[in-house]
Amino acid sequence: MNPPAASHDALDALRARLRRTGFIVVGGSILATLLFVHIAMTQFGGIVYLDAMIAAVLIPLVVASLAFRWIAALSLQLEASRRELERLALEDPLTGLANRRAAMAQLAAWSAAPGAPVCLAIADIDFFKRVNDRLGHDGGDASLVHFAGMLRRMVPEGWLVARIGGEEFLLAAPTADFTAFAERIETLRIAVAETPLITPTGPWRLTASFGLAEQAPAEPHDRLITRADRALYAAKQAGRNRSERAA
Repeated sequence: MNPPAASHDALDALRARLRRTGFIVVGGSILATLLFVHIAMTQFGGIVYLDAMIAAVLIPLVVASLAFRWIAALSLQLEASRRELERLALEDPLTGLANRRAAMAQLAAWSAAPGAPVCLAIADIDFFKRVNDRLGHDGGDASLVHFAGMLRRMVPEGWLVARIGGEEFLLAAPTADFTAFAERIETLRIAVAETPLITPTGPWRLTASFGLAEQAPAEPHDRLITRADRALYAAKQAGRNRSERAA
């Protein structure tokens, strides 16, 4: 999921369209004014023809150019603002990951498209209340950012990584190799446990539990999430800092 690049491309395309439109607007204004002056001069005269034609070029060139530049600047600002609002609506403000809304939309799209089934994992930071109690809410936020950063760095390109609520995260990919997916999640789990959060009072060891599920034929994505949630619950019940696969 890479919205920034898409947004830049769209803005570049908008700028190109505005430039083309600007040439048309300014050029059309000049031609129309020249035609009007030419008709007026040939019919009524009384003004030096060359001076009138020069004025007919310069006046619309300046006025139309300034007016169109102002309109183009407003259009670009509005488009940039619209895309920023769209990005914020799909992004978790603390971690910068996709939010629940974006995650559900991506899973629905993958499920509806023909191809490989979706492999999914729900991750939950262990004893998160204890983190907040010991480190305060700022420390809790820092632990969420730390965990999200590890997810972002360690998962392959093309995977969906999202924070779907509180200390709960979602990882997913359309792949038929569930074994390889589970192995990558296990590598991630170990790395999280071995990479402490650095706090003003010293390092703090974080761990996380994971529930994994592979999409069955024609299985809706909400059912897939439910099975992964159950597997996560089993991991918590079995002692935490582990991953469990759904039945």
